[in-house]
Amino acid sequence: MRKLFALLFTAGVVLSVATGAQAQTLKVNVPFDFVVNGNKLPADAYIIRDVLATDSRGVVFLGAGHGLQARANEIDYRLTGTKLVFRKLGGEYFLSDIVTLHGTLHFAPSRYESQRIRMVAQSLTTVSAD
Repeated sequence: MRKLFALLFTAGVVLSVATGAQAQTLKVNVPFDFVVNGNKLPADAYIIRDVLATDSRGVVFLGAGHGLQARANEIDYRLTGTKLVFRKLGGEYFLSDIVTLHGTLHFAPSRYESQRIRMVAQSLTTVSAD
């Protein structure tokens, strides 16, 4: 029984170490408030990591006293690096992509961002001068 327990324990440790090796952490300093999947986060230093090693689309943002889980719509494994990409609309920033060493996580515009796009588009006027 002891040998079986030791074998199971060792297998569990090896699996957790192997799984942990797949997960990655990105440390970023975002100097402005921004929106992720419709949720606003304040300017802060963030640790961004996978929610689960088996889920490559789920990420968690950890800041000073606040956090957020988000899910990307798609992943492009051809584009790699380490950065965040934002869409700026008026005075607000919306997370567009998280570029990681394993690929780029794409975040589609949230309902809130789509509403803001329509509002800005309506406020634009075209003037022609002859």
